[in-house]
Amino acid sequence: NKSFIKGLTNFAFAGWLYGLTLRAVEILFQQPIYEKDMEQFKLDFFRKDHEMVNINFITLSKKKSDDAFISFCLKYKIQKNERTNIFNIIQNEGHYINFVNAEDAEFNLGLLINNLNIRILPTNLYVCWDSFYNIDVFKYDDVIKYFDYIWYPKVDDIIIFDYSFNFCLMIRHDGIIYALN
Repeated sequence: NKSFIKGLTNFAFAGWLYGLTLRAVEILFQQPIYEKDMEQFKLDFFRKDHEMVNINFITLSKKKSDDAFISFCLKYKIQKNERTNIFNIIQNEGHYINFVNAEDAEFNLGLLINNLNIRILPTNLYVCWDSFYNIDVFKYDDVIKYFDYIWYPKVDDIIIFDYSFNFCLMIRHDGIIYALN
């Protein structure tokens, strides 16, 4: 339940614990973590609703985001100079998934990914917030379980993919979904 503004409580302890957790992930992955991509208000709402749970993610560096884009282009045969037009390309080249909309109350991202017949589910999912300039990496289970805190209707256009690009989903701000395969 995303209760807006109503009594945002003190997140000092949760913030400290969250920062400690991110630092551990940062050390583990040996790269800096930036919290600028998944907007702070989303994290605040998540923490308010799930005081004892952390949603952990890492933000890829510019170089790693660039590398992901190059791999994406190679996999889907897209020109590298089309980076700023990537959402339109996915919409034009992808397959419209007409049996589900992310705005529907019963939307289940895990079920949608299962319907794509992925043989081995990934450990992590990559969430691209823009034209492969800002990418956050989440645990697969966190994206599935807390999708409502990651993607917000009306404001977010995102691309979700796994490390090897076995699947790529674009979820538009209106809940319409396109898949590249």
